[in-house]
Amino acid sequence: MSHFRKMLFAAAAVASFLGMSNSANAQSNPFVCNTSFSPLVVRVEGLRELVGDIVISCSGGNSIGTGGVGGVAASGPANTPPVLNGVFARPYVGGVEVATPTVPAINISVTVAGTRITNRIFGSGNLTDALLFIDDPTTPTSGNTRLNQNPCDTDTGTPGVCTGLNYFFENGVATGAGRPVSGASGNPLNVFQAQYGIGGGYAPNEQTITFVGVPVVQPGSFVGAGTRTFRIKNIRVQVANSFQVNGQIQAFIGIQNPPANLVLNNAQGVVGFVQRGLFFDTVAGGPYAQCLGFNVNSSGSFAGHNTSTALQHTGLLRFTEAYGVSFKRRGFDGALDKYDAVYNQYYIAGAGQANPTANYNNESGFYNRNFPETNGLRDSGIASQGTRLRARFVGIPASVRLYVSAQPLTGVLLKGAYNNDTVYGQGVDAVSAAFAVNASSPNGEGTGFTANTSYAFGGTYFTGSTPVPVVTTDTTYAVQGSDAPGFGANGAAYGTLPKTPRFNQVTIASDGTGVFFWEVLRANDNTIDRFDFVVAAAFAPTTSIVTDANTSVAAQVSGNYAPIGTTGGNGYPSIPLFVLSSPEDLKPIFTITNCATNLLYPFVSSVTGFNTGVAVSNTSKDPFGTVNETGICKVFFYGTTAGGGVDPTPQSFSKSVPSGQTATFNLLYGGPDYGIQPVVGFQGYIIISCNFRYAHGFAFISDPSNLQTAHGYLALILDPKNKDDIWRQRQTGVLAAESLDN
Repeated sequence: MSHFRKMLFAAAAVASFLGMSNSANAQSNPFVCNTSFSPLVVRVEGLRELVGDIVISCSGGNSIGTGGVGGVAASGPANTPPVLNGVFARPYVGGVEVATPTVPAINISVTVAGTRITNRIFGSGNLTDALLFIDDPTTPTSGNTRLNQNPCDTDTGTPGVCTGLNYFFENGVATGAGRPVSGASGNPLNVFQAQYGIGGGYAPNEQTITFVGVPVVQPGSFVGAGTRTFRIKNIRVQVANSFQVNGQIQAFIGIQNPPANLVLNNAQGVVGFVQRGLFFDTVAGGPYAQCLGFNVNSSGSFAGHNTSTALQHTGLLRFTEAYGVSFKRRGFDGALDKYDAVYNQYYIAGAGQANPTANYNNESGFYNRNFPETNGLRDSGIASQGTRLRARFVGIPASVRLYVSAQPLTGVLLKGAYNNDTVYGQGVDAVSAAFAVNASSPNGEGTGFTANTSYAFGGTYFTGSTPVPVVTTDTTYAVQGSDAPGFGANGAAYGTLPKTPRFNQVTIASDGTGVFFWEVLRANDNTIDRFDFVVAAAFAPTTSIVTDANTSVAAQVSGNYAPIGTTGGNGYPSIPLFVLSSPEDLKPIFTITNCATNLLYPFVSSVTGFNTGVAVSNTSKDPFGTVNETGICKVFFYGTTAGGGVDPTPQSFSKSVPSGQTATFNLLYGGPDYGIQPVVGFQGYIIISCNFRYAHGFAFISDPSNLQTAHGYLALILDPKNKDDIWRQRQTGVLAAESLDN
């Protein structure tokens, strides 16, 4: 068939509808169609968001034998022909058999303003998984009544287009409820696929989809004629980079080659309201002292990749819905879908989300697993995964291991998904299977967060890498907790998992970044869901993370939806798909500080024959079991120099001071063992900052030229004393030294 020209847009299209309506009004028995729109709230971060249904409801028109086509003139024994399976080739009028015209067909187009339609494409015919239903058939199996779902699955000629259709009347009675039927199947065809509109040069016009060759049987005007409806579902659009929060997504309906008596009203309407979908925040932990280490056991080893080891938390990640249905499960063939009468009450066993009149609030739209595989019909509407939440960590030191909890502290609707930043939409790492859930706060007292005592956990994940979901490779996991919503009489479908803390290690790249995903398995449409995930850092006692005694290392994290794309084009395998926030909104998650001792030498001199010897002792080696620390020191000079020069440049030791050793130098000759250069003609004071605890200092001032003056003193420790040093060390990491200032 010929290609369609690119749709006229917005006002031009509406003007054509008005002109068509005026012409139709001149016809007898107008076939009047009114369009209604059921807008959904869509996420401003999304690239492949489901918008609401479009329903075209038509009534009146001409019947067969009354000057037009589409029905039968009257009902009664004289007008009822013999039928087979409700199908007949020629109608009878007044008991006389008359010729049967071909069922007329129209093309119905949907154009979305200001963005692109991002449905998945099947095959070479630009067919999509957007579907049109005639008269809302709700029985997911094929059959010869108007309630049965019978898709147009023609795979010869033009894909997705069924031609040469006859008329169908239920039970052979000409009630005006005639429907198009394929002579081959004997069933009324009522499900049709859209194709992308064709623009100049035969390139897909991604603002428009068209349902080609939709048969129109006018119900007529006699008693019991009823209404003919055309429902359009499963349209996905790019919202991100096209709309702002609080924006509206407009759709325009166009009908090509309509019957002369067609009147189309309300050809424009809203199919989506744009809102922010996700709020992300952190509860940061620390600072943690590097010299003590953290989450390392007595043998110096760490927890494994998937561990139930109780780890002290170093922060919380908080993902919160911005509105009640922005976190969505996949909605495909998992244990929760089959048995959950609370959150997926319209799921049809053996078929799926196969009621065209229902809004499922899942990432998947309408789909029917009874449909044939032709033109991708069987996979139409199925998302590749549920909503995924993505945490991207930055600034993680090389010697630090990072863990996150597989389950949230509050709520249990997600599945842990270890992955890296280079793979999007290709599924969830298998190590995420069957993670258990912590039954209490993993760090004991003081967090302010209380976990639930039982959890539901389970679902499926997508492992395909092509635009068509590889649904046969899905794996179902157990669901935990006898009091999980929807448990009821179907409890046999729910397994149990031990309520023990469960953490996964995040792989950290050489640039200090790491990414972790979780996937929504269940979401409550009637509440604002919030998920708090525990972050736990682990590192051995060291002095290499922070080398400057008075600085710290701050790890940060951003939270987004996943997977990530740049545009919503149909070439991406992932549904849903999202963009990153720009600029990236990094928030603190934990801080590691140095273990420092700051020593004040209140008077030193290297003028008029004087010299000052300086000693720094690392006394962390002792008989009391103290952690032996090793680190460097930095010398800061404050005072006057010969000739009125500025303060001498600070100098760092060229090597670490071992535990149990003393470093020495003097102002006149320096200290070659630790790389300290001479500072001649200086008088004032110095501060030495060491990145280890338990440093002590001694100074000796003398006049070596005449040996008449000499004096020695202990350096003052500047770190303030705290009344509860142990609490500060273990809970905040702000370490006091020995505090000899009082």
